[in-house]
Amino acid sequence: MDSKGKNIVDFGSARKNLKNKKKADQRAAKEKQAEENRVKFGRTKAEKIRDKQTKDLQQQRHDGNKIEPLFPAPSQDPKE
Repeated sequence: MDSKGKNIVDFGSARKNLKNKKKADQRAAKEKQAEENRVKFGRTKAEKIRDKQTKDLQQQRHDGNKIEPLFPAPSQDPKE
């Protein structure tokens, strides 16, 4: 019989549907893993800016508290 007859089963669409479902499941699993990684490792832009500002402020305060010598140290050059 020809393929239009009722005795022959066409598995083409079943294979295609199965393949598409498998791909969709893989994409969903990959997206779920990406979301977990974003939560675990990622920081928002606001958090990064806040941390940078805090670090800069701490560095300024640290630099502001340095004690400068009143008189320069004598030269260690033996020629003088």
